[in-house]
Amino acid sequence: MTMETQLDRSIGAQSSVLFDLAESSFPAEASVLAAARRIVLVGTGSSYNAARLAAWQFRRRGVEAVAISSADQGRWEPPARPGDAVVVISHTGRSAYSARAREDAVAAGVPLVSITGPGSGWPEAIVAGPAEVCDTYTVSYVATLGALARLLDGIVAVRAGAPVAAGSSELRSAAERVAAAIEDPDIAHINVPERAMVIVGAGPWAITAAEGALKLREAGRVLAEGYDTETLLHGSAVPLTGADTLLALEPSADRDGLIDGLAAAAHAEGVHVVSLEETRAVTDPFYAQFAPTVRLQQLAAHFARRRGQNPDAVIVGCWNNASLWNAGRPPVAAAS
Repeated sequence: MTMETQLDRSIGAQSSVLFDLAESSFPAEASVLAAARRIVLVGTGSSYNAARLAAWQFRRRGVEAVAISSADQGRWEPPARPGDAVVVISHTGRSAYSARAREDAVAAGVPLVSITGPGSGWPEAIVAGPAEVCDTYTVSYVATLGALARLLDGIVAVRAGAPVAAGSSELRSAAERVAAAIEDPDIAHINVPERAMVIVGAGPWAITAAEGALKLREAGRVLAEGYDTETLLHGSAVPLTGADTLLALEPSADRDGLIDGLAAAAHAEGVHVVSLEETRAVTDPFYAQFAPTVRLQQLAAHFARRRGQNPDAVIVGCWNNASLWNAGRPPVAAAS
């Protein structure tokens, strides 16, 4: 009998978290951001992937937004422009560069909203979902996407002079698809690669590919990379061999057929090729990312079991050195 891990329990909690978020609204936070000319979404790792996906969706709905990694925002980017607002995403509120980006925004008086889990101590924060209980973050990522979706709904409503309404049919539908993906992820046809797994997607599916690859690396200790189609074509596919697997993510979403073409080329070169395709059509590509995200999380948990890895304790050994994790932390955050 296989023992259930904390990762398994976190994955299983996600539909319930999304159903709760579907009934939420964030009128105060939406009002803060609605007045901005540009919204800068900041995060690290999975939080950065959430920022990238949200910024893409914000722009689709007419809200100017950009995603910047926490380290870049904290150390390398120019100061915020007049009219900017900042959204800092951190699952714990303890990420060093995210804390720096937040402190910089506070010090500069830039309008600020944060999205965290419980216990961050950030008064402006939206608390999205429960605290993570394992090192492979899952529920906080999906919860962050849900909170950002509802925040965007609020921004659009405020700008239109309409009330910020609770209740999102799109997010409810996404929660239903997540529940189905938890129950039946349909990943049995995907084996642990001999060497490496490359996940390729088009548009927003490329961001989901990057997030899925991160989970495979963390939970399963599997060498994995996530690519958009063009980047994979322009040189990144060159090292692939028969020891590798190419996972084509939602090929039907690629209007140019490049995913199918890449898969065919990989197969001809002896690379093992598999695919993940959702059976339920979703009109909005942003909401279409929830179910495949969970399926890739399930794949990571499956690989961890197959390889005898502990997905709950990921950051170990020399990678857990405090000096690494405190690099870039602002003095105010370090003292608090």
